[in-house]
Amino acid sequence: MNTNKNIAILGLGWLGKSLATVLYKNGHVVTGSTTRLDRLQELSKLPFSVNRIKVSSDIVIGDWESFIHQVDCLIINIPPKRIPGIELSYPRQIEQIIQRTPKNIKVIFVSSTAVYGTSNNPIQEDFIAKPSKASGIAVLAAEQYIQSSFGSNATILRLGGLIGPDRHPGKFLSGKKVLKNPNAQVNLIHREDAIGLIQSILTQDCFGEIINGCASEHPYRKNYYTTASHALGLEAPVFEVNTPEIAPKIIDNQKSKKLLNFRYSFDDPCGIVAKKNGGKIDIIGAGPGNVKLLTVKAFEAVQEADVLLHDNLISQEILDINTLAERVYVGRKYGDVENQTDRQETINKLLVQYYQEGKKVVRIKSGDPYIYGRAGEEARYLKARQTPFNVTPGISAALAAANSCNIPITERHKSNAVLICTAHTADYSFEQLQGIGAMLKAGNTLALYMGLKSLDKLIPILIEITGDPTIPINAISNVSRENEVLLTGTLGTIEKAVKEKNLAMPVVFLIGVKPI
Repeated sequence: MNTNKNIAILGLGWLGKSLATVLYKNGHVVTGSTTRLDRLQELSKLPFSVNRIKVSSDIVIGDWESFIHQVDCLIINIPPKRIPGIELSYPRQIEQIIQRTPKNIKVIFVSSTAVYGTSNNPIQEDFIAKPSKASGIAVLAAEQYIQSSFGSNATILRLGGLIGPDRHPGKFLSGKKVLKNPNAQVNLIHREDAIGLIQSILTQDCFGEIINGCASEHPYRKNYYTTASHALGLEAPVFEVNTPEIAPKIIDNQKSKKLLNFRYSFDDPCGIVAKKNGGKIDIIGAGPGNVKLLTVKAFEAVQEADVLLHDNLISQEILDINTLAERVYVGRKYGDVENQTDRQETINKLLVQYYQEGKKVVRIKSGDPYIYGRAGEEARYLKARQTPFNVTPGISAALAAANSCNIPITERHKSNAVLICTAHTADYSFEQLQGIGAMLKAGNTLALYMGLKSLDKLIPILIEITGDPTIPINAISNVSRENEVLLTGTLGTIEKAVKEKNLAMPVVFLIGVKPI
């Protein structure tokens, strides 16, 4: 039996976008919406359809009929804004949706535990909702409209306060001035669990219900936010010492566990504060650019990432392994004058930041991370901060070029060593250049990186040291990619040949050996 459904998600915000991504990966046909044109352009990179739909209290802007065409389930995920009169305008927004939606479509309304008042007992779904704030009044009215219109085809999911990546609780109240209610208990749910509950409702076709979504543990407000702030190294909030006791409000989640047979991954909100439930850092080598030359481990890391920190030379086909992840460009192009120390410090901080937010962050480097990839600087930074990470090797450009162009960089009776260096060799001391030249003269191989713009400095010195302008040299542009170019010559001819061919960067040079 095929359980995959056509699902429309109204509102691809912090929860909605992640929900859509998970449902899409699980085989559902997903359509999403956003109200803003700039956001629409950003979301257009996702592998499913995204429309512009804006619902106001008296009109719907956008093609609503197309949005819900052949949809099995509509997920309404547009929380009320904190504006005057929201208790009237928000229910009218929901009315606009109801008027335009066939009653046979299943509906999941993402609601809030703000509909509940206080109680001396744990609050279950049959508890009479008596909201005290305007947002709670607005949401409760919207719930009632949906239930009266869709009946057993609608499920109301009342969620506690959402936490998760980008919403680390340590940032909520950190550094705030004196706050009240230190002994109030919090009602929170991790985004991962909120998504899990929605998946369970869809999979089990559980409609006609009201379900609370909230972690089982309810730590005291002061203790929780103080601990969470310290976990991020932030200033802890200050709470009033002498404050009157307030009536408790503790949300009961037993129905969600029993009815849906659901198991919360973060049943104790303190779990997100602990490092064991933090993110993950992978520093991977992407090789020379061909996606087929990635290791399986590197491929899987990119596939599962929430964030990709990538360099300039990472190919589009490698980035497109994961079109759902956030992409952050941190590379450097030729001629870039930005301070390298500042750039690296920014990268280091981003790795820790995303890890603390609970995200799977992948730092993608061309070639191999520890061969001119600056992975050493990142690894030392993370080690010093006791932040765990994994490093996955990649095929370095010289090795890839040797194999794709049939250039044996080591061979019996010909070359028993390979020296890897950069064109910055041209600025090295005379003793170092003497050693490099001596290796070439002895018949060994030199793999030269980032040398296209420095040949005029390096080649004359190598000829002077070796005394042999006939030493073979190979220039390989765009190694392993469709536009790969191999140019062969000698130390005496290569500069002219490169200029005539107008080779495109990146280029690696293999010196001292001929192709087969």
